[in-house]
Amino acid sequence: MGMDRNERIGIVGAGAAGLSLARRLADSGFRSVTVLERESEPGGKCRTFRAEGGNWELGAVMGTTDYRNTLDLMGKVGMEPWRSTPPDRNPEDAFVDRGFWPSERLFPGWIGIGELPEGILEILRYHILAPRYQAAFNPGHAGTPGELADSFQAWVDRHRMGVLAKAISIPYTTFGYGYYDESPAAYVLKFFEPGIVRALALQFKFFKWREGVQTLWERLAEGLDVRYSLDIREVRRGDTVSVGGIRSGDGTAFRMEFDRLILACPLDDALGFLDASEEERNLYSRILHKDYRVYLKRARGLRVPAGFAPARFDRSGIGRAMIWDERVPGTGIHSFYVLGDGAQTDPEIEAGLDEDIRAMGGEPGETVTRVRWKYYPHVSSEDYRSGWYDRFEALQGRHRTYACGEIASFSTVERVIRYSRDLAARFFE
Repeated sequence: MGMDRNERIGIVGAGAAGLSLARRLADSGFRSVTVLERESEPGGKCRTFRAEGGNWELGAVMGTTDYRNTLDLMGKVGMEPWRSTPPDRNPEDAFVDRGFWPSERLFPGWIGIGELPEGILEILRYHILAPRYQAAFNPGHAGTPGELADSFQAWVDRHRMGVLAKAISIPYTTFGYGYYDESPAAYVLKFFEPGIVRALALQFKFFKWREGVQTLWERLAEGLDVRYSLDIREVRRGDTVSVGGIRSGDGTAFRMEFDRLILACPLDDALGFLDASEEERNLYSRILHKDYRVYLKRARGLRVPAGFAPARFDRSGIGRAMIWDERVPGTGIHSFYVLGDGAQTDPEIEAGLDEDIRAMGGEPGETVTRVRWKYYPHVSSEDYRSGWYDRFEALQGRHRTYACGEIASFSTVERVIRYSRDLAARFFE
């Protein structure tokens, strides 16, 4: 289909995928791009909690200088990468014996000096192997080598990458992506492309968002046609695409007509309103998720204000804090990150957090806020191997409908933006 700048384009979802795509289409000259959002604010999982003059991230936490697409959008809205100054902390080594490792003990410490030579060799070997996996580093999953359908643990064993796997388990497992023996290697490599691996060794490559990551999407949305608080109940596709539902603010009905529709929302959720084909229903219903939770809790006198618990990086750590941080030093508000099992209640998990705080010499206080994410949409190794992504891409444009978002590539801000821009280039420009 050729480009008609007068086409009416509807985008479902005002998160990173939908807003970056809307901006790309607007910059390409499309005059009628409308973003429909269920929530009352933009950003999706790029959510920031603001209180007491500080910003706490509840979703995306940091980026690297290799996040070129993210940095480009930040530049468009006047945001600069920010590197916070680490506070002066001297946590007691005694807490390590109880399983609570201060962030300062990552290296040397959990990654030992004796492991450094092998770790350097593994990073070099990975960069030598990287050209073989170039398709995995591209947007989407088209052309990814078949071996990457196997679990990442199998890939690690095959290529003898034990120290590298140990190092990246902190951002991978603690950021909610699960365990190496169940994740197709393609997802892990898509996260840890060579630039990100270099960032692990060169900490200055990491940055945060001083104003909070949600600010990026709020500013981006200001220049776009974004409609909030819309509960979509029905999508009917024919010569045009009809979208109807209820405005959650006042309960009134709405209906809009588009020439093309882009699903930038969770695709398994979209089955609740989409006139899905058998193929769409079969594919989208196979998407898996993680139960990932973030708790902001007050704690007085916490002796390890920022740290991690490596003993919880496997399934024995379900429901317990894997990593925590005091993003705004002096406030006493700490962010705790937890992988749940889908059944645990918040009070059950918070009781464990209180126990951990006391074990680190602190006194637990109130829970300031919490969020529970239906996180990291992905498919099993079996589905990946059987061509799930080939079938997913074959649906693009069918019934005037396209799809993007986390499942299309991987659940990081940069990966989501990169795929959205690639989708625009392939089908709209």
